[in-house]
Amino acid sequence: MLFSSHISNYLNKTFQSLNKICLIMWEPVDLSNVCLPNSNLTACSYFGYAFLNLIVNLYGKPQFENTENKHFCNETYDFIIVGAGTSGSVVAKRLSENSKWRVLLLEAGGEEPIVTNIPSLSSALLGSSSDWQFTTEPNGKSCLANNGRCPWPRGKGMGGSSSINSMSYIRGNRGDYDHWAELGNEGWAYDDVLPYFKKSERNLQPEVVEPYYHGFNGEQPVSRYPYIDQPSKMLTAAFIERGLPLIDYNGAEQEGVNQAQAFVSNGQRRSANKAFLEPIRNKTKNLVIKINSKATKILIKDMKAYGIEYENNGTIFTALASKEVIISAGAINSPQLLMWSGIGLKDQLESVGIPVVKNLSVGKNLHDHVTFNGVYIALPNRTATRVSNEEVFRYVENFFEMDPKQNPLSGNGPLNTIAFLKSKPNLKYPDVQYQVGSIHSWRELVANLTSYLKVQTLPTAFYDCLSPRAENLQPKSRGDVRLNPKDIYGYPLINPNYFGEEVDLLALLRGVDFILSLRHTKAFKESGAYFIEIPLPPCDKYKWGTKDYFICLMKTFTGSTYHPVGTCKMGPKSDSEAVVDSKLKVYGIDRLRVIDGSIMPRAPSGNTNAACLLIGELGAEFIINYWTQKST
Repeated sequence: MLFSSHISNYLNKTFQSLNKICLIMWEPVDLSNVCLPNSNLTACSYFGYAFLNLIVNLYGKPQFENTENKHFCNETYDFIIVGAGTSGSVVAKRLSENSKWRVLLLEAGGEEPIVTNIPSLSSALLGSSSDWQFTTEPNGKSCLANNGRCPWPRGKGMGGSSSINSMSYIRGNRGDYDHWAELGNEGWAYDDVLPYFKKSERNLQPEVVEPYYHGFNGEQPVSRYPYIDQPSKMLTAAFIERGLPLIDYNGAEQEGVNQAQAFVSNGQRRSANKAFLEPIRNKTKNLVIKINSKATKILIKDMKAYGIEYENNGTIFTALASKEVIISAGAINSPQLLMWSGIGLKDQLESVGIPVVKNLSVGKNLHDHVTFNGVYIALPNRTATRVSNEEVFRYVENFFEMDPKQNPLSGNGPLNTIAFLKSKPNLKYPDVQYQVGSIHSWRELVANLTSYLKVQTLPTAFYDCLSPRAENLQPKSRGDVRLNPKDIYGYPLINPNYFGEEVDLLALLRGVDFILSLRHTKAFKESGAYFIEIPLPPCDKYKWGTKDYFICLMKTFTGSTYHPVGTCKMGPKSDSEAVVDSKLKVYGIDRLRVIDGSIMPRAPSGNTNAACLLIGELGAEFIINYWTQKST
């Protein structure tokens, strides 16, 4: 394994300084906890350790210096927002635009580290200190390779999951939002919400989208990646040959394929934090942001929310809200905070000794886009994008100096290709989405699939194998989030109940059939790509390519694109599972709203970050209109 003397010296200094790194540094996954002894995986080799240490040393520092370090009890604000993720960032920005309103934003995590800027390093963010590192509970039907438990990354820190996700800007389709309205949520039909999608968006490439459906003056940059590699172009061409049109999937129609529209600008991630908050921090005096401040209780008196109790550095503080408390902590932490505060299902709260304030179905309706990752396409050397270890270091070290069009790390590997399919002819909207993962070494994967899937820290840009992931856009299975009776204030029990309804397997099977048909396209054949038709344990008792083989893999190596929603469901009062109304007010508790992905009654058909921007925009509008009218 060869390194230049420059990089070898640099790495030696890195190793010597590891124990001196201050606490605010970003910390990657601890390889000693996830790599097997004597592992042959590249990610677990000397190079794998050196790679992570290099990015810690170069890009582990926070990219914003927080100056709001003082905490006092009973400070009063007009609004308190819990959670600086996608929705919370939007709400904080919009409310603070009124200079007469004092706004407090509490974030349990820290500042967003520099490493999050680099698109192809998104894989190294999972399992890091920027991730809550949740895991799911067993249901006997999924995640069987890991004793029934799947990892569930959620962003922790400024920007929330928008700072660690794969950056795809996908709204879903017209039918998603019309369905929300049909459920009794007035004001949420597609024609109602489209202006709010456009309000946030600053699309940087009007020539590649349908302009009517996009915004060009908002805070959130959206563009293609500047670096698109050949395998991604091959896949897009193959999908087109199979009959999918080249479209703007955020436009009039969704079925089709294109290169990703992403939350990037000039080859760098633009999280909601970077788009909405960083430009105004330390400038907007009426917005106070407190990091490393975990909300532990919503203060409620006479069925009215009046503040938040939160913990910072082991000390409990209180903050008071004269107008509203807004919970934007996400699909896991928002229901957890409500339950800690006595808002939840009566029997569950009483079973863990929490006094019931309001009996609501908090934590129910949890669902996610279950995904199948078990089909692999090998690439020949002339098509594969793997480079030498020394080149990887060079690209990492020079990222901010290089032209983004010349640096593969400015792209996201084959994740650039995104497709939507109606897997049955009678469907009005797509039921399957394809996002393509990269496999650094298919030989390492085939040798030990379980170990490989646990340690995917290397850049998405360098690979010799494609993993086209079929994603069920409208799963029927529903699970829940509950407090852990063994540790009420620890991590909650998360049960997505994947394949609880076995019908969810069918869309994935149809999606796999379509993927396998790509082998017949000219683009696929000319690239030299081929499917790896090796049955993988423990499903090798079935013949590769059969229905039984794929179902076995789906249940054993269950995948997800990490889009949990629904746990504080929006719905009319007649809906027994509804937690908030169409204005996102919590039923029965005055001056309390939930504004984040947890309110989605049903997941949109695609990645959820764009929809969370929408929810932030609409939620902020509801608040502004209410208090503006109240003051007149």
